[in-house]
Amino acid sequence: SCIISIFDVLDTWFSSWLWPFASMHWPKQNADLKYFYPTSALVTAPEIIFFWVARMVMAGFEFMQKAPFKDVYIHGTVRDEEGKKMSKSLGNSIDPLEVIKEYGTDALRFSLISITAQGQDVFLAKERFEQGRNFANKVWNASRFILLNLDKDFDEIDIQPLFKDCRLSPVNRWILTCFYAAVEDTRKAIIQYQFNEAANRLYGFFWHDFCDWYLEIVKLDIKDTHNQLVLRHILKGYLKTLHPFMPFLTQEIWQRICPGEKSIMVSPWPKAEKELIDEKNLFLMESIFKIITAIRNMRLELEIPAQSKNVVVQAYITEEKYALLVKENLDIIIRLARISELRIENGNYKHRQGEFVIVLEKIHLVMPLKGVIDIERHKAKISTRIKRTEMDIKNKLSVLNNENFIKRAPKEIIESEKDKLKALSEELTKLKGVEYGLR
Repeated sequence: SCIISIFDVLDTWFSSWLWPFASMHWPKQNADLKYFYPTSALVTAPEIIFFWVARMVMAGFEFMQKAPFKDVYIHGTVRDEEGKKMSKSLGNSIDPLEVIKEYGTDALRFSLISITAQGQDVFLAKERFEQGRNFANKVWNASRFILLNLDKDFDEIDIQPLFKDCRLSPVNRWILTCFYAAVEDTRKAIIQYQFNEAANRLYGFFWHDFCDWYLEIVKLDIKDTHNQLVLRHILKGYLKTLHPFMPFLTQEIWQRICPGEKSIMVSPWPKAEKELIDEKNLFLMESIFKIITAIRNMRLELEIPAQSKNVVVQAYITEEKYALLVKENLDIIIRLARISELRIENGNYKHRQGEFVIVLEKIHLVMPLKGVIDIERHKAKISTRIKRTEMDIKNKLSVLNNENFIKRAPKEIIESEKDKLKALSEELTKLKGVEYGLR
């Protein structure tokens, strides 16, 4: 039986060397052999590099005088949360059919791709598929919102002349620039076999740039002709780019937005059109978003309720171009930052009591607090939190400076304590910043 099993193994691995050409009637030169040999890439696991990959290369050079493939993509091993290799015999594997039933096929695909870095092992738990499910829901809901608001009889026109002649609004120019930057980054990542980088780049663009910012800005004026044009243009292009990662969802949405066109599977991949990229406008719009984010953080740190409408912010701006930029986007800032008024002040800011201040690169954002919060009560609250955080930091340092703890504790526990200390230090810095702003 030992002899038989040895010959079985030898036969399996030996025959696998020859598959690229022996399966196509080698040594006869025919159309199949000419078309399929050599191929472009081989995807395999690290444990069979010697048994299979290296031997295929040697056999290819020996019998065909050329390598059987150009690239070898070595994927990682799927492991459970404890680092053990997933296998049926250990009973720690995850049934993909159960995952599909609970989260969906595209959620399974996208989650696995987004967490699998090139050449690294994957530590997998069922909860990791929630990201893919949540993203699929985001794409579906955002697309549904767009489709409900797009005019059915809208005639698509070439977007480039509008962009070139600066007839599109700054926010439309910004989102087109962001989209084509994402398309180019995705293309480069796929070529380099960095599939997780490609998936995460598409995720970041759609969730943050497109949904968090662009849709929130244009939703009140969504029937504007240019907004309709850009929405349709980007949604169609994005579906094409996302299709390799989420084929079923993108095909379903594609059939709704383009009912008369062929399947998305045969549509051309979007090209990064340099004519639709405006780096200067990208920088300017991101400056506006920094202002909005800073004001939102002010509200959050001061615990001002979202429904509070009596919040006024003053912006002290020393450079004229930034002042003009803020004036042009005043409505967007007020609406997205959820404030009642933004006053643009000239000159430098001089600190006054009862005002909370955040400093950006060239702007002082000042929030007068009278009638907004109880200042003394909030000061006392922040002071209490600072003292408590300082005490927690002291306790963590005491634990980490204990030699017995460092010697005996598992590595993951020590790393966990270090992470907690880092989080506490960041929290203390933030609290002291709030305390300084309340002076």
